[in-house]
Amino acid sequence: MFKSFTEGALKVVQLAQQEREELGHYMTGSEHILLGILLCENTRAAQTLQSLGVTYRKALEEVCRIMGRGTTYHVPAFTFSPRAKSIFYKAKESSSLSGVSRVDTILLLLALVSVPRCTAQKVLHALDVDLEDLAERCRNQIFPDNESIPTIKMSPISKLYEKIHSKSGPETSISEDDEDLNPTIADSMIDQVINQKYKVESVIGRGGMGVVYKAKHLILDRYFAIKVLHPYLASDSRNRKRFQREAQAASRLTHPNLATVFDWDLLENGCPYLVMYYIEGFKLSEIIDMKETFALELWLSLFVQMCDGLVHAHNVGVIHRDLKPGNIIITEGQHKECFVKIIDFGIAKLLYDYEKSTISKDITRDGEVFGSPPYMSPEQCLGRVLDTRSDIYSLGCVMYEALCGQPPFLGESLFETMHKQVHEAPKRFAEIGTKLQIPSELEELVFKTLEKEPDKRYQSMQKLKVDLENVLSRVKTAVIL
Repeated sequence: MFKSFTEGALKVVQLAQQEREELGHYMTGSEHILLGILLCENTRAAQTLQSLGVTYRKALEEVCRIMGRGTTYHVPAFTFSPRAKSIFYKAKESSSLSGVSRVDTILLLLALVSVPRCTAQKVLHALDVDLEDLAERCRNQIFPDNESIPTIKMSPISKLYEKIHSKSGPETSISEDDEDLNPTIADSMIDQVINQKYKVESVIGRGGMGVVYKAKHLILDRYFAIKVLHPYLASDSRNRKRFQREAQAASRLTHPNLATVFDWDLLENGCPYLVMYYIEGFKLSEIIDMKETFALELWLSLFVQMCDGLVHAHNVGVIHRDLKPGNIIITEGQHKECFVKIIDFGIAKLLYDYEKSTISKDITRDGEVFGSPPYMSPEQCLGRVLDTRSDIYSLGCVMYEALCGQPPFLGESLFETMHKQVHEAPKRFAEIGTKLQIPSELEELVFKTLEKEPDKRYQSMQKLKVDLENVLSRVKTAVIL
């Protein structure tokens, strides 16, 4: 049933279960689905409810007033009440009747309003919501598109996909700068079923922090990526506690441009694992390594999408800390446009690489310095406290490399690279000789993100996004003229 659900709709299901667990209720019901929708703030369904004055806090208060708090815990996952199941089936039926290929959050909300006598409707009544008006608002938003479509439509990238696949590119990109895989190495995790839900099928990548597996969800009939941390990381109780805190924060991120954590827990041997959406796409680093480039308009649209996702993360208090081309996936949207997915949110700071000290690997010393040196802000290199402006610097490094094919700072050693980040100015694009004709206003924008002093950079990702959109608008106008 869930195979036809969009990523946003699946996220609602996951958050609904988390709400049920936190409230101590036995089954996931319509009221928990309503709370899950409200937690997915960037979806059309949540925004429709918010326009009527319905907030998560208000809805939660009413759910507690009507249902009370229970004491039931450790209930098997995906235990739904009869009305919750009816909502899912109703949403799927509505998608077929509307000519929509997949069930998104607006269809879930419409089904929630349509299934009679459910608790969620009692909550909405208590908040003075006219259910007929809400249903009409939902119907007016139904159209045969994926709700995660970016506002800027791009040229098809099918030829790029074919080229990458012809060079034996990976089927999907998930994690850090993975080590080369040896298919002859046996892995004890293959064919195991994790948490009675995820059947491990293959290894996607290995790295200093752990192993990433492709796994099939036995109930949802969807593929996910499961990242299992190395035992030596999990052996420290502080790491486990930090992992739990950060995984909880990352699982609350709900934005189309963020590949958020779907689930997390501990294996029987105590190793933490994360479950992420399985993304069919390619790392930005792979595209750069192939010496590929896009039209300036396309690069700008991708940068705007990166900013859009990071704005959401910063608004909920999550700093990436390891933003780099290897953690940015370029995939293909429903309408063949380029689409950004940023991965590994809130997790990088937990991961220590004790294996190799090269510029292509994440590093840390005593938990003070972590990240990838070619993309680390000066304050990150110095082990100082980070804020959102560190991510702005890292995104500047990413934009610089995407536009000219090389990072702004790259030394012969890890420490030389970090020294350059702290003390040297990047070369101007004209000195490098880029394939693109980069307007001066874009160059100044990128160099503003690369200011050594945080106070001299952009002070918010939102402001950077607005300026990028303005440059994009002028570039599009110039192309038309």
